[in-house]
Amino acid sequence: MRTLQIFITGFVLGLILAELINIFGFLLYDQTIGLTFFPILMGVGLACLDLLLRRKSKLPNLKSSLR
Repeated sequence: MRTLQIFITGFVLGLILAELINIFGFLLYDQTIGLTFFPILMGVGLACLDLLLRRKSKLPNLKSSLR
């Protein structure tokens, strides 16, 4: 459930960032800059990052056990 929420959050953030990039591109270059799959990539990227961070936090800390 947490991964789905993070995917949705990443998708919404991707939409907002894509629109901001389009607005600045239109203001600077008088044409839109197309970022077609940016929201989907942002959602998948954040979900994968969350899975990696949660997996890494569950690994044992081998450096502290060597002492």
